[in-house]
Amino acid sequence: MPTSRGLVFSLAIAVLGFSMMQTLLVPALPTFMREFDIDASLAGWILTSYLLCGAVAAPILGSLGDRYGHRRILLLTLAIFVAGGVLAALAWSLPALLVGRVLQGASTATFPLALAIVRRHTDGQRQRSATGWLSGTLGLGAGAALVIGGVIVEHTSWHYLFVAGAAMGVLSIALVLFFVPASTRGHAARTDWPGTALLTVGLLALLLAISQGASWGWASAAVLGLFLLAAVALTALVLVERRTAAPLIDVRTLARPALAVTNGLTLFLGFIPYLFYVGLPVLLQGDPAAGFGQGFTVTQTGLALLPGAILVFLGGRFAPWLIARTSSKLTALLALSVMGIGSIGIAVMPDSLWAIVAFFSLVGLGNGIGFAVVSDLVAGLAPRDEIAAALGVNGVLRTVGSALGAPISTAVLTSVAVAASGASTLGSFSALFVIGAVVSVAGAVFALTLPPRVR
Repeated sequence: MPTSRGLVFSLAIAVLGFSMMQTLLVPALPTFMREFDIDASLAGWILTSYLLCGAVAAPILGSLGDRYGHRRILLLTLAIFVAGGVLAALAWSLPALLVGRVLQGASTATFPLALAIVRRHTDGQRQRSATGWLSGTLGLGAGAALVIGGVIVEHTSWHYLFVAGAAMGVLSIALVLFFVPASTRGHAARTDWPGTALLTVGLLALLLAISQGASWGWASAAVLGLFLLAAVALTALVLVERRTAAPLIDVRTLARPALAVTNGLTLFLGFIPYLFYVGLPVLLQGDPAAGFGQGFTVTQTGLALLPGAILVFLGGRFAPWLIARTSSKLTALLALSVMGIGSIGIAVMPDSLWAIVAFFSLVGLGNGIGFAVVSDLVAGLAPRDEIAAALGVNGVLRTVGSALGAPISTAVLTSVAVAASGASTLGSFSALFVIGAVVSVAGAVFALTLPPRVR
C-alpha cells in the first residue's frame, strides 16, 4: 500500500493549483474592466464562471472517478485545467476569456479526487495526516494567490496569471503520473445522464440566482424563476436518483444523519471566510483620510492577509492531532468557536491593523481545522466506492456557502460608498464581521448535533 510522501505532495500541488485560481484573479478585476471596457458586474463573471462550472464539475467528475479510476479522471481534469489556462492566457475578447475560465473550473474536482486517492492508498493516522495536508493546502492556495496575483498584476501583465495557472497544471500532471498509482476501477455502470442533466440545471440555476440576486434584485422575476427552477430540478434529482440502479449521487448515503450534518457544517465553513475575503480588502485599501482604511496597495493587502492563509494550512495539519485526541465533534466545535472569536475581534477593532492581522489569522486557523474535519468525516462515512462523488457534493456545498457570502457582503458594505462619516463606514464593516461571528456561533451549535462517537 503506497504511502510515500511523493503521493501526498503531488496531490497537494494539484489542489494548490485549483485553489489558487479561485482568488488569483481578484487583484486583476480592475485591470480586466479597463482591458475589455466592461463594468464591475461583467467583470465579476470572470470569477463567477469558474465558480459555476466547478460546482457542477466536482460531483460529476468525482462520480466518474469512482467508476473509471480516480487517477485517470484526475489527469483528465488537470488536462482540461491546463487547456483552459492556455485559452485564457491567449484570450482576445471577454467571451474567449470566460470560456477559458469555464474550462479551468473543472479543476474543482481535483480536491475530491485527491482525497479519494488518499482514502484508497493510505489508512489510519497517515490517512488523516494526508487529509489535513490537502485541506490545509486548499485554504493556503486561496490566500497566497491574493499576494501572488497582486505582484503579477502590478509588475507584468494579466496574461501571466493564466500562464502561472497552466504551469501549475502541467507540473501537477507530471507529479501525478510519476507518484500516484493507478486506482482500481469501480463498478462498471451506465452513465446516469438524467441525474447529470438534473444536477447541472439545478446547481446552475441555484448559484446563478445567488450570485446575481443583489444586482438583478432578489424579488425580480428572473431571480425568483431561477430559484424555482433550482427547486424543481433538485427535487426531481432526488426522485430520479432513488430509482436509478447506478445513480450519479446516492441520495440515501447523503441522507445518513452524520453525513447530512457534516455537509451542513460545510455550508457554514464556506460562508464565513468569504465575508472577510470581500470585506477586508476594501477595508485595508480604504483611504485613511476618508475615515477608514490603511491606504494599502493590492500587494500590501495580500501580505496583510497572508498570515491568515498560512494559519488555514497549519489548521489543516493540526486537525488530525485534535481528532485523534478528542473527537470529530469536539474538533468541529472548536474550529467554529475559534472562527467566532476571530470575527468578534475584527468587528470590535476594524481600524486596527494588528487586530485585523491577528484575528483574521484566528479565522483562518479555525477554517483550516474545520475543512480538515469535514473532509475526514466524509471520507470515513461515505462508502468506499462512492467516496469521490460524496466529496464532490461536499465541495458543492462549500461553493454554495461561498456564493452566499458575496451578495451578503456587498449588501452590508453598500453603506461604505454613501456614508457621510468615518464612524458610519467603520460601523458597516463591524456589522459585516458581526455577521461572521453570529454564523460561527450558529455553526458551533449545529456541530453539537454530530453523533458523539463519529470518527
